[in-house]
Amino acid sequence: MADSHITRELLRAVSRGELPPRLLFQIGAEHLTHVCPHCRKEIEAWKKERAQRPQDYTHVFEILPRVIDEQIPRITRQRKEALRDLKVLLALPPEKRSAKVKRAHNRFRGAALAELLLEESRKVLHGNPQSALHLAELARTVIHHSPNAPGLFNLIALSTAYMANASRVGGELRQAEGHFGHARYVITHEGVTDPEVLARIDDLEASLRKDQRRFDLSEELLARAAMLYRLAGGKVESLRVLVKLADTYFHQGAVSRAIEALRPTLRRMRRVDEPRLFMCARFNLARYLTELGEYQEAEEILSAEADLFQRFAEPWTTLRVIWLKGKIAAARGDLAEAERAFLEAREGFIAEGVGYDAAMVSVEDLALLYLKGGRLADVKLLAEEMFKIFEAGDVHREALAALVLFQEAAQREALTAKLAREVARYLKEARTDPSLQFRKPS
Repeated sequence: MADSHITRELLRAVSRGELPPRLLFQIGAEHLTHVCPHCRKEIEAWKKERAQRPQDYTHVFEILPRVIDEQIPRITRQRKEALRDLKVLLALPPEKRSAKVKRAHNRFRGAALAELLLEESRKVLHGNPQSALHLAELARTVIHHSPNAPGLFNLIALSTAYMANASRVGGELRQAEGHFGHARYVITHEGVTDPEVLARIDDLEASLRKDQRRFDLSEELLARAAMLYRLAGGKVESLRVLVKLADTYFHQGAVSRAIEALRPTLRRMRRVDEPRLFMCARFNLARYLTELGEYQEAEEILSAEADLFQRFAEPWTTLRVIWLKGKIAAARGDLAEAERAFLEAREGFIAEGVGYDAAMVSVEDLALLYLKGGRLADVKLLAEEMFKIFEAGDVHREALAALVLFQEAAQREALTAKLAREVARYLKEARTDPSLQFRKPS
């Protein structure tokens, strides 16, 4: 087990009152050679304080060897057992896993296994939200059958919030609302006070409120999550939440405010420390600047971060960079380059099964480009190829109805720029709200 994991577990033991609060800082590099930067800073701060105010720590050093001998082997053993049990559970068909946990007497128990299941849930969330929901629910089953587990109610609240988030990503907003309600009930009635747990739940619920277009509540939750993450020593998580907050402003249409919020957050990041987060934040800034008409700076950002985009060249990143370059080219009047980029992005999204983004490129960008050039034959061809988007399977019923209307108008050569913009606006708003209906402009 990595030393960083041991450090984290010892910190949790301190927070639960199982160890003296200053004990961890006594351990030093001779016992934990690779502590996290936050722990190292705490150790140095303690040393400085001790030098300024000498005190008798003899009793602490007397119990230190016993703590090291007892805590680290116990944590290591629990982690190995949890990894073993996780492997067994994941090898089973999903429908048999819960019964396996419930039938067991000694195995498939404890906080470590529940946390590993939540991590697995997080990994598969965007690719398979149904599987993420199952794994989060399985984590809650494990913790329900572990009555003596440390942080029992913390994990019940957190696993329920993960279930809520998986429901949200799967488009089940009402179900997500119900799970978050239960998580909040546990927090209120069972005394959940761990700032890291509370921050994570606020962070996840903010995504639901954003999808519901309840932006004021989303903003409030994200601001509180950033504060709680800082209290828990999670600087990176705090910065990630602030990036998310800027994106919330953007989706409200407050583009200038989004830029104003993101710039100082970026100044607090180090490219070498968190390259993926830095890349995402810089891409978002380029996107916001493009929306505001600041094409020169947007292009400079895309050029400056080209190596990062190449380093994390997953389809999600690559296709969105191509799409943004197409928008900049179109705005500059380079219609041939814009069309090439839009077609490449559209086909890439279709190949990845991301029909919603393929629809957005078709409606918001390609259709308007063709209409602007009077290319009605290409508009009709675009309409004929919409079936590829319909087959992607991730476009909900109400959005499909709007796309069918768009398709029919294009085939009749009756598509107007106004209708294309209205359909694009609707798709942006309805992506996370399947209940939102499209109303044809008069």
